[in-house]
Amino acid sequence: MFGSEIYSKRFWEVDFVRGIALIMMLISNFVTDLQFFLGYSEYRVFWKLFAYATASLFVSISGLSLWISHARGKKTLKKYFLRFAKLFGLGLLITLTTYLLLERGTIYFGVLHFLGVASLLVIPFYPLGWKNIFPAVLFLLGGQIVKNVHADTLLFLPLGITPHEFFTLDYFPIFPWFGVFLLGTAIGALIYPDGKRKFKISTPKNPLLEFVCFMGRNTLKIYFIHQPVFVGLLMLLYGGLPNLGV
Repeated sequence: MFGSEIYSKRFWEVDFVRGIALIMMLISNFVTDLQFFLGYSEYRVFWKLFAYATASLFVSISGLSLWISHARGKKTLKKYFLRFAKLFGLGLLITLTTYLLLERGTIYFGVLHFLGVASLLVIPFYPLGWKNIFPAVLFLLGGQIVKNVHADTLLFLPLGITPHEFFTLDYFPIFPWFGVFLLGTAIGALIYPDGKRKFKISTPKNPLLEFVCFMGRNTLKIYFIHQPVFVGLLMLLYGGLPNLGV
């Protein structure tokens, strides 16, 4: 999903869904900022469900996109490691930034950390194709198990094992989120089995659709700058913000 691959022929529908997921995440993260900095507390159940739906779409479309790249034979092992280094490195930058600027809620293993790890972890699962549905279920069920397991260390955060009273603003552990990623891979294997679409679909000419696809093609850039923009806007409107240690 992040840093979308450059194909000789892009699938507009994949860019569109990725763009929708990005728009949903921008909305969800802005609401989270309102909750974290300004104490907004309306419609909590709705926004929690919205956040889960957004994250699930975001992660699954990433798995689907990487399946297409794999099926087309576009990636070497070196490129997988470069993708990991890029995404995980940006994730570490977010970790450092949130540690320095926030009074609490440091992001230790957020979506960028996860997608970097998932891009390597998925390699041995590619031969399963659509059968990735089965291990996906195991990771999803594993998430239900580890959420009740705690350890007084941050070393197990990638697995979903947290310290007691742990709080972070963004958290995508392997259990259960790699299961969602594998579901996207399985869907990709069903719809784009050899990197080509199994069905014909025309490209509609619509300015709004083209805008959403544009966002889908530039997900990483937009994602990386959106929080400074949101926080800057809130500071401009409200001045100093609680929980912001600057």
